[in-house]
Amino acid sequence: MPRFGIIFMLCAFPLPIPAETVKSLPWSDGEKLVYLHETKRDDAQRFQLFLRSRGPVEAFFPIRSRFSSLTQLRPWRSLEYTQDRSEGGNVRNRKTIPDYSVKLGRFFPAPGKPEENFDLPEGPAEDFGSMLYHVRAHPWKAGESLQWNVLENKEPLFAKMTCNRIDQIELGDEKARRLIEIFGEPIGASKRHQGWMKLWMTDDSRRIPVLAKLKFQYGTFDILLIRGGGADLDMTQDGEPYAVFSDTDRPHPSP
Repeated sequence: MPRFGIIFMLCAFPLPIPAETVKSLPWSDGEKLVYLHETKRDDAQRFQLFLRSRGPVEAFFPIRSRFSSLTQLRPWRSLEYTQDRSEGGNVRNRKTIPDYSVKLGRFFPAPGKPEENFDLPEGPAEDFGSMLYHVRAHPWKAGESLQWNVLENKEPLFAKMTCNRIDQIELGDEKARRLIEIFGEPIGASKRHQGWMKLWMTDDSRRIPVLAKLKFQYGTFDILLIRGGGADLDMTQDGEPYAVFSDTDRPHPSP
């Protein structure tokens, strides 16, 4: 169950209170009280995205990263975003919690480090993990473009997602089949990041991504689906399943 913190500012009262009552209250003007409670969100889902390197990259730049997203489905927006990242020896454990009621983002850069705040843009915000699932869930139409706000650490990014086509498409030497082609790129102030994503997924109820091309800070990558492995499994090329993370290479706990 997700845990939410509620902060009450007790510095004013809506009704007159006798002076003798005020003197007996166990708090002072401006004091902050934090109440923690647990609640079940029927309208939210937890998404997990795992990244693990293979081949030569595994030898020179091993990656073991997990992205966890608590996402509200209607409207689709991120409620909590956690990064447990180990990339080439660079270990980062970060969490971002948006508070839409006051348009404020709460960023926790690392365990034991102080919280940092930032302004949220208008409207709902995605995060890197939930955005990939939203691409699959959205009822795309050919030629449709959407602007999504994407949270990455304490910087809201602005992305344009476009459905280029829904058609019989050949990928490499594979037989043509009906696919949805999506292109995503940063827009506005976020264009300085110069990254992009192109994704092809099946045009059916499963919306399985079969090929992705991505450009980001580490370079340009092609991701081709060979076969699936299940909820917590990955598959080697010879078909033998193994856990995505072993006990020795699991990322550190979240902040």
